Amino acid sequence: MAQPPEMNEYSRDPKEKIINLPRYDEKKLHYGFFLALNYNRVIISESEYFVNSNTIKSVSPVAKLDFSLGFLLNIRLHDQLAFRIVPSVGFYDRALNYTFYGKDGISDSTSRFSEQVVETAMIETSFLLKYKSLRRKNHRFYLIGGLKPGIRAGGKKANKSENRMGFGKVDLAIEYGIGIDFYFKFFKFAPELRFSNGIINMNTTDINSYNQSLDKMLTHTVTLYFFFE
Repeated sequence: MAQPPEMNEYSRDPKEKIINLPRYDEKKLHYGFFLALNYNRVIISESEYFVNSNTIKSVSPVAKLDFSLGFLLNIRLHDQLAFRIVPSVGFYDRALNYTFYGKDGISDSTSRFSEQVVETAMIETSFLLKYKSLRRKNHRFYLIGGLKPGIRAGGKKANKSENRMGFGKVDLAIEYGIGIDFYFKFFKFAPELRFSNGIINMNTTDINSYNQSLDKMLTHTVTLYFFFE
């Protein structure tokens, strides 16, 4: 008499796809790390000084490609819901292009250009809720959203005599995005696309034409994450 097939975590039918890490999502805690590419730009609004001054003709953001890395702690709340704490270090170049009027105040031929770049290393921690779809074989889609506070850890300091753009030290951003969890035999891999919109004005009170020309400077970042858990 034929014996029923033995049940275990891997399928014995060669026609059926192997289910990797079948009980992975039942664990309360998961740890991991990530690498990420950041596409960032500064969202600005001009001040009255800019409107009334005949010094600066235009200000425009310059997008930069940067990177970040860090760790994650995933706390299971439900099969489809998790809370994630993601500490990281992000390296950013915040850049704006300034165009100054020419000597006669009109002629473009004597206009002067200046790209102001502030190199920053930000210590950031994201607090996120992750809502996951039902698992389909070895993958599941998810939505994610939350807050990311950050503090500037370093950067080139300008002397008081230098006329350079200043940039704030503390930021807070609203984050949201989408991703896919892929389950492999020994680990889980998740590419994730996340949008980050700063809500704190990063403009400083530095007395120079660069900062005085702006009313607000808000960070905006699009990040592609590669999570390994």
